[in-house]
Amino acid sequence: MNKVAQILVAASLALPSIASANDIIKKASAHSVKETMDKFETLVKSKGMDVFARVNHQKNAEGAKLKMNEAEVLIFGNPKGGTVLMNQDIAVSLDLPLRVAVYKAKDDKVWLSYHNPQGLKENYSVESAAKVMDTVEGALDKLTDAVTQ
Repeated sequence: MNKVAQILVAASLALPSIASANDIIKKASAHSVKETMDKFETLVKSKGMDVFARVNHQKNAEGAKLKMNEAEVLIFGNPKGGTVLMNQDIAVSLDLPLRVAVYKAKDDKVWLSYHNPQGLKENYSVESAAKVMDTVEGALDKLTDAVTQ
């Protein structure tokens, strides 16, 4: 295979990952990783959602004698909304419950990131549950704004 063909193949393989990266919403936080995540977890619980797990990646790395910047993930959701989506297409369970990551980037800025729930429409057969996704998207936007400012 010549050099041009190799470049075209490499570019075509990269396209799906480039397109899927657009569904990640990133918001700068004015607080530390722990404070941002503590605030988010408290707010989620106050809204009646379930918290299934909180993963501290930095702590796990330290347990393996490795170093990394602070990074935490909260896995949370509301079975009322998630079940509606999973009844449309059970494969959506790969992306539910929802996840929010809070981390310190290499430039020492703290970010909160999550997948836009609207992306579920592209990957699963959940078109008839669009209202649920609109609600989830709006709620995530408000919740994450509230804890990052």
